[in-house]
Formats: sequence, structure tokens, C-alpha cells
Amino acid sequence: MQQERRKEGRSPSYLAGTITTDRRLIAIECVVRNTSGAGARLVVPHAEMLPDVFELHIPKKNCAYQVRARWRDPAGVGVEIVPPDATEAPIPFTLARRLKILEAENAALKRRLSGGE
Repeated sequence: MQQERRKEGRSPSYLAGTITTDRRLIAIECVVRNTSGAGARLVVPHAEMLPDVFELHIPKKNCAYQVRARWRDPAGVGVEIVPPDATEAPIPFTLARRLKILEAENAALKRRLSGGE
């Protein structure tokens, strides 16, 4: 019998999630299969290609977390939530989405100003 190493138990879930990497320029859909206060198990294809630290957005919970990969297999990844600084709070999903749109608009305007449309 395998010994449980988690500090907290996990609750089963079936939530849609979005993984964002590279300053939110790359978005990958995933399924959050179980959660705890400290982490989650994500079902995502090619999990071995994810960076070690990325953002996990869960629209149903209206939040986003900075997470760190703890283990990987071909079908998924186990993550732990990176504790935010004392001054930071989880980012609501709507604000994270708006920020991503504004960052893309900003990049497009910079390209236009530099003549590289």
C-alpha cells in the first residue's frame, strides 16, 4: 500500500481550467480533477512540456493561482499553490482575462509604433 505524502486531503472535482504561461501569451485548457487548499491534480496533454511554474485559472471559482509542478506523467501534472506575497491576493479570473487582452493590445500598439505591423 502506497503511503500518502500530502499534508492535506484532496477533494474530487471536475472543473475546467486554463493554464497560462509566458506572460499569459500561451493558454492551455485543462481539467482540474482534485483540489486541496495547497494544490491540485490537472489533466492536460503533454504535461511534461509545461514549465515548472505557471498560472492556473479556474473560471468556476473565479480565481487564478501561481502554481509549481510537483510531479508529472504523460496525462497530467500535480501542482502546489505558490504562496503569494503578504500583499497579494488571488487574481479574479475576469481581471486576469482583461489584463491578458490589454497586454496583447499594448504589444500590438508597440509593434505599430515601431513600424513592424
